[in-house]
Amino acid sequence: MTIHAWFSAQTALRNGSSIYRKPGGSTVNVTRMDDDRDSSESLYHDEIYLGLVTPRADGGCVQDTWRVASITG
Repeated sequence: MTIHAWFSAQTALRNGSSIYRKPGGSTVNVTRMDDDRDSSESLYHDEIYLGLVTPRADGGCVQDTWRVASITG
């Protein structure tokens, strides 16, 4: 099973992101997922579509949600 994934730098800075495995084995930094790609318009102007990832239930989550330290301290 696979699920559609997106990444937004704005969302990652504010809420963090997770690392998920793609079907081919590579990993991507994800801020949002949805079962149906067409039902989800981009939520942020910087959001990019990453393709399909393996869902958490199927072992796709490599690193749970985390947030980097602020660039200002």
